[in-house]
Amino acid sequence: MKLDAMLTDFQRCQLKPAINRILFKDWKTLPKSKGLYSIWQDEQCIYVGQGGGGTGIRERFGHHWNKAYSIQKSGTSHGAGWREARDLNWWTPESWSIEYFECKSAVHRTYLEGAMMLVFNPYCNDESFGDRINI
Repeated sequence: MKLDAMLTDFQRCQLKPAINRILFKDWKTLPKSKGLYSIWQDEQCIYVGQGGGGTGIRERFGHHWNKAYSIQKSGTSHGAGWREARDLNWWTPESWSIEYFECKSAVHRTYLEGAMMLVFNPYCNDESFGDRINI
């Protein structure tokens, strides 16, 4: 799995998380627990994030679905990376997968999310988009 690349960071946090993978279309089966996730199309990382609120990892995926398919709904902000990728027509959300793991510690989630951005360079995260265009 792609998240196996995070082994050194997991060790730094003294974590041995179980890494899981599901299809993007099955996002409603994600656990309602705190943790981190990455969205993939083949070898291209689309997005990395963390879930820590009331419905955990699952809480943000309704918005990710809307962004992937350019569905305009109240409360969904379509960041520049999402808009650019859709305009370039290179992706197929039907083929996407999600890799995720549970993590209760807010400090570890914050650290690991930043490390995942560095390692995977996700296309649609605002930080990665900003670095790409040198904002």
